[in-house]
Amino acid sequence: MSCALIALGLSPLARVSVAAADPLCPSYAPSQEPSPSANLDPEKVDAFADAVISEDGVYQLDGSTLINYRNQQIRADNAVYDSTRGTVNIDGELSYTTPEFRLDSENATVDLNRDTFASGESSYVLALDGRIAQGRAQQIERDSKARVKLWGATYSACPPNAEAWKIKASKIRLDSAEGIGTAKNITLRFKNVPILYAPVFSFPINNNRKTGFLAPSFRQAENTGFEILIPWYWNLAPNLDATLTPRYMTQWGMQVQGEFRYKNRIGDWRVNTEYLDDKDKNEARRFTRFRHQGELSTRWSSLIDASFVTDKDYFNDFGDSLDIASITHLDRRAEMRYRDNINDFLVRVQRYQTVDKDIIATERPYLRLPQISWDAVLPTTNSGFKPGIFTEMVYFDREDSVKGSRLDLRPFVSLPLSSDSWFLTPTVGLRYTRYHLENLNADESGLITEDRIERNLPYGSIDAGLFFDRHSGNQGSVQTLEPRIFYLRVPYESQIGIPTFDSGELDFNFSQLFRDNRFSGADRVADANQLSTAITTRFIDGPSGREQLRASIGQIVYFDDRRIFLDEERIERRGSSDIVGEISAELKNNWVVKSNLQWNPYNSSTERSSVQLSYRPGEDRVFNMAHRRVKDSTEQVDFSAFWPLSDRWKASGRWNYTLDSDTSIETTLGLEYESCCWAFRFASRRYISDNGLDHETNYFVELILKGLAPVGDNVGALLESGVLGYSDTYR
Repeated sequence: MSCALIALGLSPLARVSVAAADPLCPSYAPSQEPSPSANLDPEKVDAFADAVISEDGVYQLDGSTLINYRNQQIRADNAVYDSTRGTVNIDGELSYTTPEFRLDSENATVDLNRDTFASGESSYVLALDGRIAQGRAQQIERDSKARVKLWGATYSACPPNAEAWKIKASKIRLDSAEGIGTAKNITLRFKNVPILYAPVFSFPINNNRKTGFLAPSFRQAENTGFEILIPWYWNLAPNLDATLTPRYMTQWGMQVQGEFRYKNRIGDWRVNTEYLDDKDKNEARRFTRFRHQGELSTRWSSLIDASFVTDKDYFNDFGDSLDIASITHLDRRAEMRYRDNINDFLVRVQRYQTVDKDIIATERPYLRLPQISWDAVLPTTNSGFKPGIFTEMVYFDREDSVKGSRLDLRPFVSLPLSSDSWFLTPTVGLRYTRYHLENLNADESGLITEDRIERNLPYGSIDAGLFFDRHSGNQGSVQTLEPRIFYLRVPYESQIGIPTFDSGELDFNFSQLFRDNRFSGADRVADANQLSTAITTRFIDGPSGREQLRASIGQIVYFDDRRIFLDEERIERRGSSDIVGEISAELKNNWVVKSNLQWNPYNSSTERSSVQLSYRPGEDRVFNMAHRRVKDSTEQVDFSAFWPLSDRWKASGRWNYTLDSDTSIETTLGLEYESCCWAFRFASRRYISDNGLDHETNYFVELILKGLAPVGDNVGALLESGVLGYSDTYR
């Protein structure tokens, strides 16, 4: 047997590398077989055959023919190579392979210079943008821009001879540059059952945007009945698109949803709107939300978020969760912000729409018209001092209520001192607050009697801590011990005549030990003569550097009685606060535990507690348990899990239950089946309605055709929101 080598052109091709195949699928990606020679000249076309006949630059290759040129490889029994034109003609069985394409055919013409080909009846395999697909066609052509046309073709992301789904079309055009496949007279078949016919159909072959219908969604809900949503995506421009979605509900009829997105040099803009003509109420029902988030420069940013709804029952009628159904106010805000290494400047206008008109005016939130704040922390001076100031000016407005402006100034100076084993930060400051009030006669309590109020409160604090550590074992692991104290002094000044525009009492937790005010907002400044003591220990693994355990405990000791509270003044005489602690630990065998505790030593009772235990032995399995309790308020347990039942079946779920009222808050169950090229997901969600008495149940289904598009509702997003650690791998 003889072998000939023809040196005629450019570099040969190394073995093709493609995206990893689905572990559930047999490998069928296009790949090239190694060349008989390991020392090919990169500047030549290499051809191998059992026999070669040459005449006027035309080579007849007979028997076991192999041609390598650039990134192309041809294997055939016989071939004719025209070196003057750079073409190869094969009449008989052949295999033509490039990094993204493999063709098996009975005959073909290949232009090696232009990287084009044309063939008769063929089977093919494509690897486009990491996706692998295959099919058959009566005729195939490929042009120099890598666009492939197929006549009388099939297309599927399933492996050959195991096509769970496929597209049959009279003509298919695949454009890898645009990332779009276009088919004419198509039938989409799943399990050999036709589920869609269209005269023209386009589908993505990569992640680029394209105009056309998106996958429909289906669901069943008690408040809406059976639903079908058919979104249509409109790619208007590279920086502008829209999605229009008809939503048909058996209980309400047709609703039209729209989303419009625009991006320019100053940020992103988005409008979501919904419209339904309610025949029963004889009114149009709408919801609209406008959002903008932008970066005007590296230091200037902007934000707009405004919503509108026509009636209080809208979210309960058309929502699909308790969080949505229980909305009582819609935020409307616009703000401009400047930030650099020293300054943080904010201008904000904030209003609300009260969804439930039955909420009386005095129980609605105040409007900020406007709010202006400027915070500045200067660099440390040569003498070690660090000065700064927090300022805020707001005008509060609310119907039938006391309203007016508030100016709050907080200049301060600190002296941060530290070394590797300790830190000490004394701080002194002044809090000056001035009110100009209007409509005083709206105060039903009769406590607000002055329209001009000033409050001056000096304050001081000392924050100090130590760092001890010791080595554990011989792999560099470390245990730390970190005691910390925080002394705070704020004198008492009566604030009973000051309105509470935006102040609230903060929950007591470990971080509250080191705050200078137990209230949010500026309307209440707590009197304080107190010392917080706390200690934290950490275990840090040497080889990985991970924090395996962190545990903290602390308490406040009061040297004076407390007299400032939110809506009244009374005397709190306890000499110390509740004891608060928290712990976070990575246990052996993939267990993680997090817990918080607030314990009252005066009556030996737990005021607030939470514990969460998570087990995650792998990326595709997780189990969570949680218990939360607030004394005299609520006690809840929460279980969630995501776990494979077999190689193809997976189950997920969540159960959130309140023990104090013996009621299930939310129950979610999900079941998934995954095969090589398709998957199916089903989920049901039962949650308590906004009246706290009844439950509503929704059902969701989703069919994922890998390499084409999901059909149905976004079950993955639902499970991600309910099961901690769940990750949607399809969208």
